[in-house]
Amino acid sequence: MKKILLIVAIIIGFLFIIDMTLLKENGLVENTTNEEKYDKLENPNDLPVGLDIEERPPFFELTTLAGEKISSEELKGKRVLLNFWATWCPPCKEEMPDMQKMYEEYKDEDVVVVGVNVTSTEKNREDVQEFAQKHQLTFPILMDEIGEVTHQYEILSFPTTYFIDSDGVIRSKVIGALSKEKMYAEMNLLP
Repeated sequence: MKKILLIVAIIIGFLFIIDMTLLKENGLVENTTNEEKYDKLENPNDLPVGLDIEERPPFFELTTLAGEKISSEELKGKRVLLNFWATWCPPCKEEMPDMQKMYEEYKDEDVVVVGVNVTSTEKNREDVQEFAQKHQLTFPILMDEIGEVTHQYEILSFPTTYFIDSDGVIRSKVIGALSKEKMYAEMNLLP
């Protein structure tokens, strides 16, 4: 079992290095910055379901650390930062304080910060609970226990963040850690 975990860790480390160096240097992974506020789309409910920009993301329902069920439908009407992460992921750890700060600043507005923990990659569920307590995370943390939503959203690298507008339309996807500036800039562009 330890050999398997070591092999998985080496593969993940290798993929992280490829993601952070080769792919970004060669322009294969884009983290573009739009500088103009996104226009509201006409008939957003007529858009196809998918993972591309200006598509409606797939439906999901997951349970929070606190045991509350939350579905993607409940997020409609709000601007959403949907972040896929794991406790063992260094870039994920780096961006968590900024996500918490954004959540605290915007929680009384039409903004939702949601962290989807890829629990299927964790040693155990308690690691997630301890991580959230240690870092004083109060935004909703959804537990993807078997990796179904992670697979559905085609997450290959951690962290991956979707910015979804108040009509439930994907406006931006960022692979890799978000700087505080990029996080706030993207959120403020959402209609």
